[in-house]
Amino acid sequence: MVVRYSFESDFEELLKELLSRYGYEMFQMDGLGDQLDVVKFTENFVKQGIIESTIDANANVRVTNISTYFIEISKPHTYLYSLYRIWQKMKEMYGKSVADEFVESQINGAIYLHDRHHAALMPYCFAYTLKPIVERGLPFIKTIKSEPAKHLSTFIQHVIQFVMFASNQSSGAVGLPDFFVWMWYFVKKDLEEEIIPKDKLDWYIEQHFQILTYSLNQPIRTTQSPYTNFTYLDRNYIKAIFEGERYPDGSLITDHVEDIIKLQKHYWEWVSKERERQMFTFPVLTASLLYKDGKFLDEDSARFINRVNMKWQDTNWYISDSIDAVASCCRLTSSTQTLKKFSLSSENEKLKGRMNSIGGSDLNIGSFKVITINLPRIALESKGDKDRFLQILKRRVDLVKKSLASIREIIKERISEGLLPLYENELMLLSRQYGTIGITGVWESATIMGLTTEDVDGLKYTKEGERFVNTVLDLIREEAEKGYSEYGFTFNIEQVPAEKAAVTLAQKDRFLFGEKQPFEIYSNQWVPLAANTDVLNRIRYSGMWDRKVSGGAILHINLGEPFKTEEESFNMVKMIADMGVMYFAFNTKISVCEHNHAFYGERCPVCGKKKVDEYVRIVGYLVPVSAFNKERREIEYPRRQFYSSTIVRK
Repeated sequence: MVVRYSFESDFEELLKELLSRYGYEMFQMDGLGDQLDVVKFTENFVKQGIIESTIDANANVRVTNISTYFIEISKPHTYLYSLYRIWQKMKEMYGKSVADEFVESQINGAIYLHDRHHAALMPYCFAYTLKPIVERGLPFIKTIKSEPAKHLSTFIQHVIQFVMFASNQSSGAVGLPDFFVWMWYFVKKDLEEEIIPKDKLDWYIEQHFQILTYSLNQPIRTTQSPYTNFTYLDRNYIKAIFEGERYPDGSLITDHVEDIIKLQKHYWEWVSKERERQMFTFPVLTASLLYKDGKFLDEDSARFINRVNMKWQDTNWYISDSIDAVASCCRLTSSTQTLKKFSLSSENEKLKGRMNSIGGSDLNIGSFKVITINLPRIALESKGDKDRFLQILKRRVDLVKKSLASIREIIKERISEGLLPLYENELMLLSRQYGTIGITGVWESATIMGLTTEDVDGLKYTKEGERFVNTVLDLIREEAEKGYSEYGFTFNIEQVPAEKAAVTLAQKDRFLFGEKQPFEIYSNQWVPLAANTDVLNRIRYSGMWDRKVSGGAILHINLGEPFKTEEESFNMVKMIADMGVMYFAFNTKISVCEHNHAFYGERCPVCGKKKVDEYVRIVGYLVPVSAFNKERREIEYPRRQFYSSTIVRK
């Protein structure tokens, strides 16, 4: 029996031609080989487990059972459909040759379509404001409509149910940057109505922290936990973002800044303590702090984050010297009136504000899809010719822009078909979502071009290499800027986490170019985490180039041992900020026992059991090393460079 798809003949002929040109192994690497055979997929799933059988490997999917099987077996088929539907739309908009080029570039690894099994079906990510949930409840859930919450317990349940709803309607992160702003309103309300006894306030709040956090780590996004992130907003952010905004009782939000700060601190302290009892992944925590003229404008918040972070280093630092753009874009979308202004029919004023798929995004902003350019591939194709590299790069960026524009049109169709209720209910706004141009393998591309070296302070870019990276990033940014006038929406640039993409693209390049491509995995840092280099090189490159991309770039500094004092840690944070780094995190190896208690060392101080695994950031979030894909677990992670606090403090 032959199972056939109802594809246009031109698409079928294209796939046959590409199969003849690149071979079955290339299709296998792309997820369009044995994965489409339900018998072979099932046998492999049963024998190897989900991590080695899925075409969509990520460390958040780590449980092999019948539920995950039913989800995973469909992904190769919906990916093939997405490839076909995007090809159709691109052929309609730009002609068959451009559509064919997209399919070939995706299959051969010149580009990488993220969340490809969803690419023609749903958008990527969004950082939501919870104001509509507070004001309207959950009327968009058709099976049972919930009125606006009146008490904290209901609000927490509404947030959980909203995350369940939103995470199953999109393929990326559900950001909740203003969660604590709105949580405080219900704490205040329950105190005023004497629902909460004042002598039990801390206990009551922590019970709701527990309910929320444990719920967010349940497999409520089909068979995995939703990727959620929370943000600690410093006093300047709260005042700027919520200037003039009122709670439902009419009180100004900015009159409660200190209460919100106290609530945020309470959660961060609770998380630090709770990890001893049960290690968990979500929410990803980010602190957004304003830093100008060599100092934090809210030093109390900065020192608090520094202190509470010393134990697990589980908070990402987002440091900016201005919140003007953030405040304007957030205020722009925080009122119901403005939400109506930015309805689906409104195409589009140019977006401002930072979007980061890891966490720390601004409010009411996101990305509808990410397509990454494989920079090492361009280096291999250009054979050391920098002018040729830039010519190919410009063509690749143009292809990615056309691909994203086509996907955006498909999403519009899905909205009009009633399939994407987040848009219909104005909780997610297409006018507030970037088309994201991803990049990966900056270091490897420079190395292939002969633009890296090694000297007394380790591996580094040559001066010519630094200039070349500047030129590459400037070209991508210029082409992205042109995209707004060309296509009517805003593009942004991310150095993507590339959890799976970095492996797949390296494998495809090795397959095509042999030993000319010497890397087993590409890096998602300006310098690979496995590179033997002085920590100051890492910081300097991040300071140089983070601002040339508009998201995704996060500097990881791996610590082999904790800082000795709070002051040492704080001085290091300030030095990193002074060197221009916007987004960074310190990483430690967190041990867990069989009961999932978190600790350092080989034996759990709580139960006395031996260490069975380690939690570290695979890309931007903490997961057990056992959940890494094979290449990261066996090749990349063992080679990661960890610095002693003595070296870091120099």
